[in-house]
Amino acid sequence: MKFYAVRNGRKPGIYTTWPACEAQVREFPRARYKSFSTREDAKAFLAGGASPAATPVASTATRQTTNAVHIWVDGAWLQQGEEPPRFGWAYVILNGEQELHRGKGHAVPADAQQHRNVAAEIQAVVHALTWCRNHGITTATIYFDYQGLASWVQGAWKTRTPFTQSYVAQVRALGMQLTWKKVRAHSGEKYNELVDHLAKEAARPVRHRQRTTVRH
Repeated sequence: MKFYAVRNGRKPGIYTTWPACEAQVREFPRARYKSFSTREDAKAFLAGGASPAATPVASTATRQTTNAVHIWVDGAWLQQGEEPPRFGWAYVILNGEQELHRGKGHAVPADAQQHRNVAAEIQAVVHALTWCRNHGITTATIYFDYQGLASWVQGAWKTRTPFTQSYVAQVRALGMQLTWKKVRAHSGEKYNELVDHLAKEAARPVRHRQRTTVRH
């Protein structure tokens, strides 16, 4: 379980879900909040002390890592004819040359669909970092091809929609040390091409995905 401590927000306190925390800090001027692995650390943060280090969560997949990983992310937005647009997102997490985990999906919040493929790329970042944090990983380098993913979190770009504001709040609440590296899309880089493929695969209709896997 994670504990979200809100020091400065609509109602300061400790919350056990991100939506509950987000409701207190979203669009709140100079909000102060942070996530922790224990209630005691969250209480210390509320009391005004220095933010204690989160307690790593041991797991078979990450026990041998250096606690610093490389994450490749991408998203897709596809539309065919009169059909509703479909979204796909994907990420791959590496420790050196070892692949720790990969994930993909097509769910995107309804109020985010105006952002097209950017909405999907944001989902990839959030899902990847949440997996990392849940497995005791606190440092990561993220490889991406849309500048806003980094610039919104770093404060270089102003967030102008509730969805991008929520994205920034979620990433910052995870309390991870992040390095952002922009890569050129479709440049032939192995993992950039991989997440692009996985994202497009996730965006295809289920019937199409099933048809492409049938072998005769």
